[in-house]
Amino acid sequence: MSDDEHISTGGRIAAYARDRGLTLRALATKAGVSYSLLTKVTSGNRPASPELVAAVARALGVAADLIEPQPHSDAMTEPLMPLMAPIRAALDLYDLGPQEDVTPRPLSELQAAVADINALAQAARYKPMSRALPGLLSELHSAAHLFTGHDQQQAWGLLAEAYRCGHSVGIAIGLNDLSATALNRMDWAAERAGDRAPGLRAAREYLRVTAYLRTGDLEACRRLQDSGRYFLEGTDPKTPGALVARGQLHLGSAVVAARAKDTDLMGHHLQEAARIAARTGEQKDFSVHFGPTNVSVHRVMTLVEAGDHAAAVQASKNVRFPADWAPTRIGHHHIDLARSYRWMAKPEAALYHLDQAHAAAPQQAIRHPLVHETVTALARASNRHSDALSVWITRTGV
Repeated sequence: MSDDEHISTGGRIAAYARDRGLTLRALATKAGVSYSLLTKVTSGNRPASPELVAAVARALGVAADLIEPQPHSDAMTEPLMPLMAPIRAALDLYDLGPQEDVTPRPLSELQAAVADINALAQAARYKPMSRALPGLLSELHSAAHLFTGHDQQQAWGLLAEAYRCGHSVGIAIGLNDLSATALNRMDWAAERAGDRAPGLRAAREYLRVTAYLRTGDLEACRRLQDSGRYFLEGTDPKTPGALVARGQLHLGSAVVAARAKDTDLMGHHLQEAARIAARTGEQKDFSVHFGPTNVSVHRVMTLVEAGDHAAAVQASKNVRFPADWAPTRIGHHHIDLARSYRWMAKPEAALYHLDQAHAAAPQQAIRHPLVHETVTALARASNRHSDALSVWITRTGV
């Protein structure tokens, strides 16, 4: 389909439908929206609501911002774009030998460096993370080739964890190809990580789901989650990271089930994740922060995805964050609550939680497509914009 920026939202929907051989009636059925409304949108007689755009995007298997591009996108990503070239080079040159002028630090120092850069990613501090990542990847690449024995396996595992940061920034700024390449490299390194390999490879499959969940390709999500569980076959609780990866895959499966409105399956996966979390406690393996808190947060998230907004708000009252919990996870929790309150026609509460999301992880809140969807809906529902809403309109450029 043409990417002409002057094509209307309705025109984009119609073009994507034609590309996929769908009539508008078939698309309306697949998306679960009114055929009459869809024809009015595609003919330009009715604006497309955020809900319709999201539903149609899922049915078409594309990102919502391809149907209704956000005008701020280039300005938002431009400061980070020059930093992507060195990251891409590091990902591309993975199969070369170590650089002669790179002498890796001792293993303990590399472990601390990987923890630090993942902490930047988990705080959505993408600029300092992106500046530091190429050099760290080069150092870890040399360590993985030059170290021996157990230290070498540990270095491969650290390299896999560092590659994950390329996914973090790629998915955040809409560079899905960068995300995919980084996760491919993560698996390449994880294969060589000794007893950490099963957990790392399963975690990588969990991370791959993100891009497909955003386009609504639930079947791809399920296949990836099954693949993650395959890597864990034959492991036991002593296998490093295996329980954490298994628990996190259950949480991801609960979200997919919620999207499909299969609340029984959603409940099953949440129950299994809770059972595992009771054994592990709060863990930071693979920077996913699995544990009882993440189970509680996903309980809220899945209720939002399933459309039970009152229950989501009620469930949120039991959530308490550990002092060192990931800012992006805290931010996403507040984004989910903002979505529920918006659906419950409580705009002040929705804006409060958007502010809380911004306080936790500003760059995530400003960039996240669910925030843009929520702010757009709040703006369209308001005859007169409050100061708080005006701030969010300015922040997001909707």
